[in-house]
Amino acid sequence: MKLVAIRLDNVRRFTDPVEITGLGTGLNVLSAPNESGKSTIVDALHALFFKGYRSWDKEVASLAPHAGGDPQVAVEIEIGNSRFKVEKRWNKTRKGEAKVFRNGVLIKQADDAESWLAEVLKAPKEGGPAGLLWVRQGMTSLDEGESAHSARRDLLSSVTGEVEAMTGGRRMDATRDRCRRELDRYVTSSSGKTRVGGPLKLAEDEVSALDRRRDGLVIKTASLSAELDRRRNLRRELASLEDGEQDSGRMTRLADAQATYDEASRHAEALERAIESERSKRLELERAEERLATIEAALAEERSAGAALELANADAAIKDERHREAEGALIEARRSFDKAFSLAETASDILRRALRAQTCAATAERREELALRLAQAEGLRTELEKAVADAKVGLADKVLRQLEDRAGEVRVLRKAREIEAVALTMRYAVGRTDGVALDGQPLPDGNRVAIPDGATLEIDGVGYLTVHPGAQSAADTLAVAEKALADALDASGYETMETARAAAHLRLEAEARRRNAEHEFNGAAPNGIEALRESIARLPEPVEAEPELPSAKEAQEAEVAAKQALTDATDTLEKARSAFEIAQTAAARVAAAAESAAERVSRAHSALCSFEDAEAEKTSLTNELVGHRTTLAEAIRQRQAILAVAPDLEAAKAGLQRAQSVITRVEQDRQRIRVDLGRLDTAIDMHAAEAVEEDLADVEIRLKAARRRLNEIMFEVSVLQTVDEALESARTAARDRYVEPVLRELTPLIQLLWPEAELRFDAEKVLPTALVRAGTEEDFDILSGGTKEQIALLVRLAFARMLAKSGSPAPVILDDAIVYTDDDRIERIFDALTRQAQDLQIIVFSCRQRAFRDLGGRSLAIIGLEPMLDAA
Repeated sequence: MKLVAIRLDNVRRFTDPVEITGLGTGLNVLSAPNESGKSTIVDALHALFFKGYRSWDKEVASLAPHAGGDPQVAVEIEIGNSRFKVEKRWNKTRKGEAKVFRNGVLIKQADDAESWLAEVLKAPKEGGPAGLLWVRQGMTSLDEGESAHSARRDLLSSVTGEVEAMTGGRRMDATRDRCRRELDRYVTSSSGKTRVGGPLKLAEDEVSALDRRRDGLVIKTASLSAELDRRRNLRRELASLEDGEQDSGRMTRLADAQATYDEASRHAEALERAIESERSKRLELERAEERLATIEAALAEERSAGAALELANADAAIKDERHREAEGALIEARRSFDKAFSLAETASDILRRALRAQTCAATAERREELALRLAQAEGLRTELEKAVADAKVGLADKVLRQLEDRAGEVRVLRKAREIEAVALTMRYAVGRTDGVALDGQPLPDGNRVAIPDGATLEIDGVGYLTVHPGAQSAADTLAVAEKALADALDASGYETMETARAAAHLRLEAEARRRNAEHEFNGAAPNGIEALRESIARLPEPVEAEPELPSAKEAQEAEVAAKQALTDATDTLEKARSAFEIAQTAAARVAAAAESAAERVSRAHSALCSFEDAEAEKTSLTNELVGHRTTLAEAIRQRQAILAVAPDLEAAKAGLQRAQSVITRVEQDRQRIRVDLGRLDTAIDMHAAEAVEEDLADVEIRLKAARRRLNEIMFEVSVLQTVDEALESARTAARDRYVEPVLRELTPLIQLLWPEAELRFDAEKVLPTALVRAGTEEDFDILSGGTKEQIALLVRLAFARMLAKSGSPAPVILDDAIVYTDDDRIERIFDALTRQAQDLQIIVFSCRQRAFRDLGGRSLAIIGLEPMLDAA
């Protein structure tokens, strides 16, 4: 099918009829500004082809203009060798019209017209191509619903055929659907988990419940057996505890342990008394020894303190003498330092005055140099100003070049005129050298003489011969050139080229003088005359030199010697001060030691004053110590004798506690066993009433049957999953062959925009899923708006080519379909459109007039018409 013409009447802004004609195979471009009605035309075409004439839904109602009325749309189409015209008119009362004409004759109307149109628009099986090939403004998606999906799949099936009996097309889908419906009874399709409420889940739950029931019964059976065993053991243990002979033996052992403990307690008390007596005697001995040691220490301290005081007094006398000597040396060193300091100050002052005198001399030389440069710069500035003035008077290079160009042109034209002009060559007879004159001058023999302006020849003895000039092509041009040269000379103020050249030569000489003067001036005053004057002004005024001043070098040497003497005096002073401080510190330390020794002697005398007669008391205490030591030795002997025969009290106490605990433990065990036996009897009676072992046998039988049913269901699920995987594997293997036609058409278009790129296709939806660039796979949904828009357009172009090859061509209609595409890629999109338009009809509507001017193709326009008629 191919569109030939489009007509709209009373559609939105087109209240008067308009048409677009001249549509043909290849590119058809309608480029117009916004609000020109391009999208209105696309919406009107969509309504004509896909909305019934009785429809008044939102899309149809939107075609009516604000003023009201019935929207009407008509198209002329070619199918094969026949031309048809299809008209539709809609009315809000749903009483519209639909008519089909062939070669001007009405052949279908109303519902028959709708049926005819639906048959024309169908793709190879069912569904129309509009969803495949029409791109509305701003559309970047390819998935427009189930009808477009069906159309894409049917188009591929019509091109490739059913890919084997069970690996492509509807039969594959039916088989997989049945297999998956069976699987869905048992497991979920999304995660493969057991479906809740399904047969597999019910069988698993039954087995699980019976497993839990059996495990519980096994635990109960084992518990009953353990309780019976424990009751027998407890009864044996209770009989053993209630044996009379064993009770009598335990009581006898308790009485023996009590008697042993009482005897050990009595011996322990006697031992304690002996230990206390020994402790008392030891304290008396220690107090006597301590008193004796105190008296002896006080006497020794008195003797030692006296000796220390004598030594301290002698050392203090020596240190006082050294202190006085160090103080005298310090005074002498300070006098030497003051004298050296005064001499160093005087030397520094002389050096400063000598340096100042040296600086004044250098300043005077600098002032004289700058004054000379200033005078030189002022003379050069006068010369520079004169050279600048002279350079401005002469002829400029540019003007001279223009004059030389014009003079050269005149010379060339004059030479050309001479070459073109009439010329004379005189050949005299033998023996003659004259006889013919030109302008009063003899005409030379054998020379060619040009006479561009004509001439009159005087022939001796004959008369005058006048030669008239003919028409010359260069004469007018030469006159114009001479006039232009004369005007240029006059404008420059010179009469001839020689005077102009002389003036230019004088200007060049003045320019050379200016450059030389400027170079010398910059050398004398690089920063200008004012800067030189400021440098002179900044120099200090000259002062009179002081008489009898040494040179700066001599003054500096004298200052160095004075400073070295000052340094030596400073070192001597610091050493004397350090020695004085050391001597002073030593004297103070010795004085403090003497005072400390005197205090020690005083403390020793005070300590001895507390005794009436220290020596007599020392002798008395020495004698008492002998008696204290004898008494202590007797107390130790008595304690050791009692300890040697005393029984072990701790062992007797432990034996008694053990005998008592045995009797207590036996009684506690009897009570515990009686309580445990009562509980066990109750539990055993309850388990016996429940018939646990019979229930366990029944559950085992039921569990075996449930597991058999679960295995059968799981085997069926496994078989279904294996079949589904096999079908999917076969489908995957056939997928490339299934989508190969569209990829074959699409790959060259994709590589026009992205060389080396690859488009991944979903064979199920027959839509692109990802773009692979530089080894990176990008999901279609995350691509930019411009990239998705471009891929959507290229995919539709590929499907259009496939429709054409399958014998059902359909127009591709693009309404501002590349609004997100940048200027670089739009050129490649234009290449793709031109490539596909060789045997397709592509109709492009766009508001981007400047950009789409480079697309080429057939230019369309919206043209006003007379109101539309019902017949062609």
